[in-house]
Amino acid sequence: MPSEDEYQTARASLDRAGWEVDYILTHCCPTSVQDIFSGGLYQRDALTEFFDEVRQRCRFKYWFFGHYHEDMVIEKKYVMLYEQIIRLKL
Repeated sequence: MPSEDEYQTARASLDRAGWEVDYILTHCCPTSVQDIFSGGLYQRDALTEFFDEVRQRCRFKYWFFGHYHEDMVIEKKYVMLYEQIIRLKL
């Protein structure tokens, strides 16, 4: 799990970017997204809660993550990857 300093570094980086990025790539996803596809099966933690903050504050095209071992798209912009390979356009 990240330290509080690492969360602050992430917030500072997003501040510099005006909380607007093209893509977000993480291992897991925001708690609210994980609740959608799991029906509450996975427990929230400090990291997934931080990702909920990012989800609410940040403007982005897509959020990619893979922890859950399935290929799935949630709400059109949250992309769970496991076996699928995709090419990102910059």
